[in-house]
Amino acid sequence: MHIKSININNFRNHSNTQIEFGDGVNVISGQNGSGKTTILEAVSVASLSKTFQPCLDISLIKSGEEYFSIKTSAISNVDAPYNVQIEYRKNQRKKINTSIGDNLNPKDIIGIIPLVVLSPDFKSLTFGSPQDRRQFLDMILSQSGRHYASETLRYRKLLKQRNSMLSEYLKSGSTNRDYYEILTDMLIKSAVEIYFKRLNFVSEFKNFFETSYKFVSNNIEVPEIIYMPDTIKNDEIKDKDSIKELLQRRYSDLSSSEFRRGSTLFGPHKDDIIFKINGLNSREAASQGQHKSLLISIKLAEFEYLKDILNETPVILFDDVFSELDTQRSNAVFSKIMENKAQTLITLTNAERFSDLNNISTVYYEVQNGIVRRHNVNK
Repeated sequence: MHIKSININNFRNHSNTQIEFGDGVNVISGQNGSGKTTILEAVSVASLSKTFQPCLDISLIKSGEEYFSIKTSAISNVDAPYNVQIEYRKNQRKKINTSIGDNLNPKDIIGIIPLVVLSPDFKSLTFGSPQDRRQFLDMILSQSGRHYASETLRYRKLLKQRNSMLSEYLKSGSTNRDYYEILTDMLIKSAVEIYFKRLNFVSEFKNFFETSYKFVSNNIEVPEIIYMPDTIKNDEIKDKDSIKELLQRRYSDLSSSEFRRGSTLFGPHKDDIIFKINGLNSREAASQGQHKSLLISIKLAEFEYLKDILNETPVILFDDVFSELDTQRSNAVFSKIMENKAQTLITLTNAERFSDLNNISTVYYEVQNGIVRRHNVNK
C-alpha cells in the first residue's frame, strides 16, 4: 500500500495542508512543535481512525475551529485505488466515508491501509505495563482481522457492564443476579474468542520476531516472546472448549472475591506478553541497547506479519526515533525498507542525517508552524 496524498484541515496546528508523498522514504523535518508529527498523526487517523498518540478526538481540532477533516488517497499493491475522508466535529460522531462505503464505523477501515508505527512513546512496549503490550496485541490483531476489533469492543462493553453491577453490589449489597449470570456467560464467550486469537497470533508472530531480532542483533542473542494469558496456563489451552471450561472454573473460584472487591478479576483484560533475551525477562535484565533492538525487532516483525497476513505492504511511520538509534540498527531498518519497497514516513529535527540516501527514492519536506514545504528529491 502507498499513500499518494493527504489533505489535512484544522488538525492540531495545520489549517490546510496538502501533501503528495513519494513511494519510497519521505523525510519530514522541523523543530519541536512545528507540526511534523501531526502529519503522521493524520495518516494514523486515516488508517486506524485514531492517532497513535493517546488523546481525545476533540483535542485534535485546531484552536478556534469547530472540526477537523482528513482526506487521503492511496493505492494497493495490485493498483486498486482507495480513498478515505474522516471528519470530526465537536460533540458529534466521527464521519467516515470511503471508496468502499459511506458512514462507516472506525472498525470498518482498520487494516485497509496497514500501518506500522514507531515513536518514542512505544518504548513502554518492552519495559512498561502489561496494558502497553495488550494495546500492541489489540492493534496488530485488529489490523490483521476486523472480527477481532469487533470482539474486543464487545468484550469491553460487557466488562464495563459487569463491573458496574459488581460496583453496585459493593455499595448496596444487592444486584440482579440473573442478569449478572447472563452477562458473565456473554463475557466468557467473548473472552474465549480473544484468548484464542491472541494465542494463535503469538504462535505465528514468534517466527517473525525471532528472525527480526537475530537480524538486528547480528545473530548473537536468543530472543523469546511468550503469551501470558490471565489465569490460564498455555499448556492448558487445547481449543476453544478448553478455554471456556477453564474460564468458567476461574469464575467459580473468584466469584466471592469479585463481589467483595467490586470488579472483574479474570479475563483477557489482564493478559501480558513477556519478551526474553537469552532466557532472561527483558523488563528486568535487558540493557538499554537490548531494549532498542527488541523494539526495532518487534516493529520489523509486525511489518512482516501484516504483509504476510494481508498480502499488502504496510506503510511505516517513524516519529523522531532515529536520533536514538545507532548505525547498526538504522541500517537494519533501511535494509528492510529497501527489500520490501515500503513507503516510509520519517520525522526528525534535522534532515541532514538522511541526506545521503542515494540508494533509496527519497522526498524531503520541511515543516514550520504547520506549513509544509517540499524541498529536495533524491533518486
